Formats: sequence, C-alpha cells, structure tokens
Amino acid sequence: MKKSQIIFSQYSPLMAVDTPLVGSDGQVIETPRVCSLCRCGESKYKPQCDGSHAQAGFDGKREDSEKKELEYYRGKEITIVYDRFLCMGAGYCGELEAVFGTHDAPKYEPDAASAADIIATIKKCPSGALSYQIGDEYFGNYYEQTRIVVEKDGQLNCQGDITVIDDQDSDKLLPCTDHFTLCRCGGSKKKPLCDGSHHDNGFKE
Repeated sequence: MKKSQIIFSQYSPLMAVDTPLVGSDGQVIETPRVCSLCRCGESKYKPQCDGSHAQAGFDGKREDSEKKELEYYRGKEITIVYDRFLCMGAGYCGELEAVFGTHDAPKYEPDAASAADIIATIKKCPSGALSYQIGDEYFGNYYEQTRIVVEKDGQLNCQGDITVIDDQDSDKLLPCTDHFTLCRCGGSKKKPLCDGSHHDNGFKE
C-alpha cells in the first residue's frame, strides 16, 4: 500500500499524495493520485486549487508556533489529555457540558460523566487536541481508514496514517494521534494547522 502524504511549501497549495478525499456528506471526491488542494481560501474550485494563491499573494508562514505542555485532567476511571495548541474550536466537547463546560467557560471534570460518554465525545474532536488515558495506557488513534474529509465551510480533517512534509517543520506541531486538522481558509495563525479562523472570516465553499 502506498504511503499517504501531504506535501507543500510556505507559498504553495497542499499536495495530497495517495490520500483519498471525502466530502462532508461522506461521498468520495474523485481526484488523481496527486491532488492539489486550496489553502488560500480563494479557489473557485474548492477544495481543489485553481492557482488563485499566486494572484492573492498567499503566504503560508506560521505566526504562532508556541506549543505548550500537554494538560492532564485525572479522574477515577479516565484521564483527559488536552493539547491547547491544537484546539480549533470545533465545539463537539461542549455537547458534554458537565465534563468540558462550554466554549466561553471551558472546564475539565473527568468524574462528571461515565468514561464511555467521555471517550465518545473525545473521539469527535477532529484536531487531536483531546485524547485520553485509561490507567497508564494512552489512546489517540481511532481511524482504520486513511483519508482527508473536507468539512463544509471549514477545515480539512486528516485521518489515518498521513505524513506531512513541508519547509517549516510542521510535522513537529502535529498531535501524537492519527488525526489532525489543516487550514483551507488562509486565515489561521498556526498554518498549516487550523485554528478556527474560518468561523470568524466568513469562509464559504
């Protein structure tokens, strides 16, 4: 089986190599083996690149690379592991408000719900910001299929065994999980990672 890769430079689109592309509706998007994906937000053929980044003067330089220590919230049955840098505000954790609080008032109470409910909620986190431990065993890999899911009006959800190669050592920012999110609106300060800027800048398909 060929290795899935995402390759790019500071000024280029994302080149997805041997990586299936899926729409938010679950339908496979037919692409060639090497597919150029827009990350400037300007393409008229999203999610594919149409060269608009050249006219727009797109610069993919990262403004924020300040990774912090992982945060551990230990409960009787489960430990919630949180990577604050990776959070892009998808908001699924807020569905279990007793444990995670809300977007405006986050909290981490691992004993406020069953371990099963917490695990189910953590698995919805697309960025890899949330993972968990049971005892000393760490859990962060959930995907049997390798693919890129195009979130409607949002980020690229990368799932499975994908290698990221670029000229800014972005692989060092990735979570120690098998999933992460990449920006395609052009506004993230953590490029190529998504930081949720599409929620505020009006990015649309």
